[in-house]
Amino acid sequence: MHLVIIDGLSFFFRAYHAVRPLSRADGLPTNALYGFAQMLLKVVKDLQPDQCVVALDSIGPTFRKDMYPAYKAHRSEPDEEMKAQLPYLQPMIEAFAIPALRVEGVEADDIIATLATEHGQKGDKVTIVSSDKDLMQLLGGTVTMLDTMKNKVFDVDAVVEKFGVGPEKVTQVQALIGDSSDNIPGVPGIGPKTGAQLIGEFGTLEVLYENLDQIKREKLRQNLRENKAEADLSLRLVTLKRDVNIPENQHTFDFNPDFKTAKTWLEDMEFNTLANRLASIPQTPHQMAINNEDEPKPSSMPATLQTPDYEMVTDEKRLDDILNEIKEIGLCAFDTETTSLDAIQAKIVGLSLAWGQPKESPQACYIPLAHTPPLGDLLSDDHHLPSQLDKKLVLNKLSALSQSGITLVAHNLKYDSEILLGEGLTFPPKYEDTLLMSFCLAGGMHGHGLDFLADKHFGHKMTPYKEVCGAGKSQITFDLVPLDKATHYAAEDADYTLRLYHLLAPQLATEGREKVRKLYETVERPLISVLAKMERTGVCINRTQLEKLSLAFADQMADLEKRIHTAAGVPFNLNSPKQMSEALFDQMGLTVKGKRPTSTNIKVLEALAEEEDEKARQTAEDVMAYRQISKLRSTYTEALIGQINPQTGRVHTSYNQAGAATGRFSSSDPNLQNIPIRTENGRKIRHAFVPTEGHIFLAADYSQVELRLLAHFSQAPALVKAFQEEQDIHAFTAHQIFDTPLNDVTSDQRRIAKTINFGLVYGMGASSLARQIGVSKPEATDYINRYFIRYDGIKDFLDTQIEFAQEKGYVETLMGRRVHLPDINSKHGGLRAGAERAAINAPLQGSNADIIKFIMPKIQARLQKDDFKTQMLLQVHDELVFDVPPLELEDVRPIIKQMMETAVTLSVPLQVGTGTGNNWEDAH
Repeated sequence: MHLVIIDGLSFFFRAYHAVRPLSRADGLPTNALYGFAQMLLKVVKDLQPDQCVVALDSIGPTFRKDMYPAYKAHRSEPDEEMKAQLPYLQPMIEAFAIPALRVEGVEADDIIATLATEHGQKGDKVTIVSSDKDLMQLLGGTVTMLDTMKNKVFDVDAVVEKFGVGPEKVTQVQALIGDSSDNIPGVPGIGPKTGAQLIGEFGTLEVLYENLDQIKREKLRQNLRENKAEADLSLRLVTLKRDVNIPENQHTFDFNPDFKTAKTWLEDMEFNTLANRLASIPQTPHQMAINNEDEPKPSSMPATLQTPDYEMVTDEKRLDDILNEIKEIGLCAFDTETTSLDAIQAKIVGLSLAWGQPKESPQACYIPLAHTPPLGDLLSDDHHLPSQLDKKLVLNKLSALSQSGITLVAHNLKYDSEILLGEGLTFPPKYEDTLLMSFCLAGGMHGHGLDFLADKHFGHKMTPYKEVCGAGKSQITFDLVPLDKATHYAAEDADYTLRLYHLLAPQLATEGREKVRKLYETVERPLISVLAKMERTGVCINRTQLEKLSLAFADQMADLEKRIHTAAGVPFNLNSPKQMSEALFDQMGLTVKGKRPTSTNIKVLEALAEEEDEKARQTAEDVMAYRQISKLRSTYTEALIGQINPQTGRVHTSYNQAGAATGRFSSSDPNLQNIPIRTENGRKIRHAFVPTEGHIFLAADYSQVELRLLAHFSQAPALVKAFQEEQDIHAFTAHQIFDTPLNDVTSDQRRIAKTINFGLVYGMGASSLARQIGVSKPEATDYINRYFIRYDGIKDFLDTQIEFAQEKGYVETLMGRRVHLPDINSKHGGLRAGAERAAINAPLQGSNADIIKFIMPKIQARLQKDDFKTQMLLQVHDELVFDVPPLELEDVRPIIKQMMETAVTLSVPLQVGTGTGNNWEDAH
């Protein structure tokens, strides 16, 4: 996923001063708008983002102004010519179908910081379109900054070059040097060079002030001492907020440019050159797919549907009348309103219902159940809160309605069902999920959030959450929302869920979409109840073991730090790239192939570890080990402790079945998919996941499923035969490549063969293979050529996949899931190569996801049918983990294994390994 965040007003102001004066025929100045439009064209053509958003400053005062009234106080008013163009900025952004995001009380930089941090932590590629030095504190990992005017990319090295420190220390330097353009005071007499030297030596402002006596220059020491308050204030002012409450769903930012609307706007502004340039930009398969038969069309619905007046129901008779009407229709949409997005901790506040026929505007209502007046209203004599129906009464009526045979429709039913399960209700017998319908019909084309889909299909802007609950520190929970606002917001969700169902259900039933309908009905829809139950059950965590492991990691880090300092001959901050670079390359004189590196990233450290010099090798290995353990400690041991639910003593991950275009699960809070298992320290984390007391874990793991799928799809005779004969596939591949008798294959040959087997599934080339197995590129090329010769049929399959994707814009999985590849015909070589690798891997990875999604509900149904107490707890990659009473183990193990192995019929057998243990790692 590639997110582009545009620093809106900053770029607009730069464009005004950079572009020569221009005006429209009616005299309107247009130079700033022209420059901004040029930038948008460059984003569309060169970056081809998956998601895009323009961040704008708050119209009113910001928290920094409240903190320091002199903040930006000396800035002059913009020129009249610039002010005349400002009202046209947002219409231009909207013409390009890009959302403009503004949050009250914060600056655009804080919005950018929040989005960049959130998406960067998920591993998404993030490009910030700006040149603002204040944003450099965000760079690193997958986050970079692009100045489209100078066509310059800023990364970590660029930050070090400008500030003399890495991004994580930028704010510390800025706090010392101040910023005259924003009227940030800093410390008088300290410039960029001195600021960088001080932070480079002491690490942080706090440590610097704790050690002022070490400053040799008396004047500098005095300035620092006398201006400590200014330095502390400056640090607060320059540090960007990374937790801005952004109510819009991230899918709102999905980038589907509307070239026709944009071209019309450009022509209206008399930017004819830009309009012609826009027309020449080729549409990607992703964009073209919006208009082809794969995309649901709203033609089955009326062109416009008037939003009815929504009803608040507080009378039992009126509720019964509505429920009777719904029974006659046989279908209704519903939504729950709660106090939290965390389904385990959330409390239900109310229910909304929508009903009506497809050709009519739906009727919708809200049933408040647990609203309370704000404290100020309670203290008032004239607060008016209508009586609400009893929660238990309403939920019992809803349960009876669902059990009567009607179909309940929801958008993201998994969440709502978890809320109702928490209230003691059973899962509805007949149900539909419009989120999953949209995902199956158009996965990979755009987002599937209700707000986005309502806008896309009906041109309707849903009421933002912040309008009813506020944002930031002033945000309230839904139970405190006034009932008139709550009624409209809640009923609108049910209303547009029903409209969406009447739009998408016929699309699933049309001729030619049989595979898509079957994917929805047999793979995605049945999974909802299984995931809801897994999430509510959660998994036990041994808190004491995690705490001990965290302390052990801290001790290992301390030992490594001591060894690294001893080798360098000088203490330094291991978390400072600048200090690390100086210690390794200046102090120790380490080099890579005789040259001094400019970075201490993983590639440089891996290259150092391959040098002949023993000190270089050992130091590089120690630094890599330190960083790895530091990440394990912060990301897993410490974080997992904080995610243990205090009521249940378990962690309750949230599974997203409609995230990745391939259909693979992701999980969050905690993210179980990324717990490392290839290192001893990583595996120790799994030891903390334990079964219910008195039970045992059973892990069932598909063996080499993507290689088996490769054999099935390619029909390579040798590969098919090897799996049919249950050969050790990596040893067999080594036997094929090295012409070595099978029984004489060495462990090193098997290692190389294993790397090739899995690498080619992910589109690995000769250069990458050479690096991984430690041979020259010609040798790696020779291995790949031999592989394709001995496994005749695989190369044809891989080439065919790429050709199919180039023609169609997508590839298909075993069960008909279409994985769209918008960059497959990109003129950008890197983007195109990435899409080609995805064209190879997506059918295999997606089919793998299809199989495990398909079998999970069937296993759950079998366990319930036979009245087993065994529970499915976790799904991670190719593995299912069960919590099993010991007396059931010998019965359920063969059942689960047999069901997984016969989930689908391939030309090679599926194989499942099982293991048991008193923790996750031992079972695995």
